[in-house]
Amino acid sequence: MSAAIDTLIVAGADVVVPAGLRVRNYRDPDVTRFKGRDRSGRAVTELILHETVTRSTAATVRVLLKRKLGVQLIVGPDGEVTQHGDLAHDRLAHAGGHNGPSVGIEVVNPYYPKYASAKLPWKRTINAPWAHQQRYVVPTPEQAEATAQLVQLLTSGTVDGLSIPRAWRGISGTRFAMSRISDGDQRVPGIYAHTYFHHADGAWLTLYAWLRLEAGMPECIAYEEAIRRATGVRRHVDLSDLIPQAVA
Repeated sequence: MSAAIDTLIVAGADVVVPAGLRVRNYRDPDVTRFKGRDRSGRAVTELILHETVTRSTAATVRVLLKRKLGVQLIVGPDGEVTQHGDLAHDRLAHAGGHNGPSVGIEVVNPYYPKYASAKLPWKRTINAPWAHQQRYVVPTPEQAEATAQLVQLLTSGTVDGLSIPRAWRGISGTRFAMSRISDGDQRVPGIYAHTYFHHADGAWLTLYAWLRLEAGMPECIAYEEAIRRATGVRRHVDLSDLIPQAVA
């Protein structure tokens, strides 16, 4: 196995990813390592899910470089993950006041219907009052599943150098937030959609990951359920039928 393939670099060490999750890290000469600040020795306690408003990994990298930003992980249209910074040691600029303790996952997604087309892999668009401009291009099934697998791994408690709990910052009672949360600007350990404190991205992916990891739904069912539950709602998704089962 190449040291650039199917491993994540965390605190300088290789972490083998689960079967089915495809990763290329920055030891691959074709994968850019973003410049950031060294945060060695600091606790990494947050995971933040973003979407790009681009249509390829290469375009995402170009935009981030131009804006002097960076993110540790990018999930391409086919679900392939590229790693652009050490998950523990590289502090990258992707989430404002949350940069210090966080790992950022950028999922390549046109987001707006005007940037999608029949030739592209994104095939589903939903009515989404919670989204900017109220219409939302849904990530591909491969992207949704790769993101859920990353969330599962990085919050497992088994990766040395990371201390991210599987705590869903958007959950309040039986409601799952699809937009801002009242204390989203505060640095509280757990899993965030970017929209919890800035912009309007990441909520649908976070919902899908919750349905996979907490409600235990198979991939295809979780995908359709995330679409169904997120369609037509304004600020929250109702999980009252699922949370008692997930907690039990």
